[in-house]
Amino acid sequence: MSTPLAKLERGSCKAEIYETALPGQFIVRYSNLAGDTLAEEQLSGVSSYHQREGEIIGRLESFCSGEPPKSAQLADSGEY
Repeated sequence: MSTPLAKLERGSCKAEIYETALPGQFIVRYSNLAGDTLAEEQLSGVSSYHQREGEIIGRLESFCSGEPPKSAQLADSGEY
């Protein structure tokens, strides 16, 4: 993957957001600070990933706390 568009950190975890070849499609990679990938999810929507940042942070905090996060709907563009 290329250089991340954004990086969010909470505790000992981080989320990196990558652009894909399709407009409005992003990949969010969650990992610990050691670089171990915890999850990788598609983020869709015609809006910028900035508008979904709250959802990304919520999932990141779940990963950091050790509890399995609830099923993500990040691939669903919803009302965006």
